[in-house]
Amino acid sequence: MTDLEETKRDVVATIRNNGPLLGKELADLLPEQNYLKLWQACFTSSEVLISYFSRYYLRYDITREDSVRLSPSILRDFLSFTLFSLSDQRDQVIDRQVTLSNHHRQVSMQKLRIARSILRQIMRKIPAQYHQIIAAFIAGDIAYFLAHREPREVASIGEMVNGSDIDIIIVHDGLPDEYIELIDTEMMSFKLYYIRHPDYREEVDYICKSKPTMFGQLAYQNIDQKIASKIAYEAIFLAGSVELFAEIKNQVEASGTQDLIERDFLHGLEDRKQAMHTLLNVDADKLDKNTESLFFFSQERVEFQ
Repeated sequence: MTDLEETKRDVVATIRNNGPLLGKELADLLPEQNYLKLWQACFTSSEVLISYFSRYYLRYDITREDSVRLSPSILRDFLSFTLFSLSDQRDQVIDRQVTLSNHHRQVSMQKLRIARSILRQIMRKIPAQYHQIIAAFIAGDIAYFLAHREPREVASIGEMVNGSDIDIIIVHDGLPDEYIELIDTEMMSFKLYYIRHPDYREEVDYICKSKPTMFGQLAYQNIDQKIASKIAYEAIFLAGSVELFAEIKNQVEASGTQDLIERDFLHGLEDRKQAMHTLLNVDADKLDKNTESLFFFSQERVEFQ
């Protein structure tokens, strides 16, 4: 019996004894196995049933020549968003899928409330006459209700945070400099508060830019423009002017950028299929860096070590 066949046997026995399991739960119960070998065993076993409850969205990997990728990564999807079961556990799978999907929605809503609380406090310090020229929105995992609380390190500052970051974008149409500076000062203060407070440990990222800058980025030519465009495409409104927010969303479509993003998503989907095919046929114990990068994003390296 090969190592992979032994792993399949262990996976089936573990699921039979414990019920439907997420990838990370399997990994905890079978700690002697590396993530890739477990993933291979689950996806090649004739006895294991696979149930997904994630959504996929576009991401640009600057470490792989700005190539398009789908998020969650294959490894994150395996660990957090895929249930593995046996044929006689269908009812248990349905119950767990509902519970887990609701959990990620609740985490997303909790992080969304933090973002809205931050914006409410900032907007109180800006005269009402300027509110109609400000639109704040959020993107990333939270916008897809896929936020998680898996501990991870922010390498740039050496701090541990609770899962998905909170990405806030503020677009203005001619806001006076003094209020742009106020937004920057306040956002930095909140960023430090939420990452250091032991009850939160949340990473809050933000950017404040003008409407002409935002519209210029919809050219979708270089990597910075593509990232900015994707964020506008997936955004959920937070605060300020609904009209300005709608104008931004409409411009994403009218400029043709939405079509380009959706085209790239399809390319990312094809690349995902090819990556999974490659990963199913490699030696999990002898993985080179290039093949490893198909399994998870370089930014996740510290988290998954």
